[in-house]
Amino acid sequence: MKTLTSTINVQVDERDKEQANNILKDLGGKTNPKPSDELLDALKEGEEIIQEIKDGKRTGYKNANEMLKAIIND
Repeated sequence: MKTLTSTINVQVDERDKEQANNILKDLGGKTNPKPSDELLDALKEGEEIIQEIKDGKRTGYKNANEMLKAIIND
């Protein structure tokens, strides 16, 4: 069975951060996990898509309504 992980980002002061890190270490959690290869591949693909939109090779949309209008008018 594949293990799923999630990341939580919050703004806290240094003292609270240190306490949380210590608790997570005690529980066996990682405080700075390495991104998975799948995530890195997805980020790279996203950057390529953004560049294609900038280069005019792909159509981009600012929101779902804009995309639906383009589909309907196509």
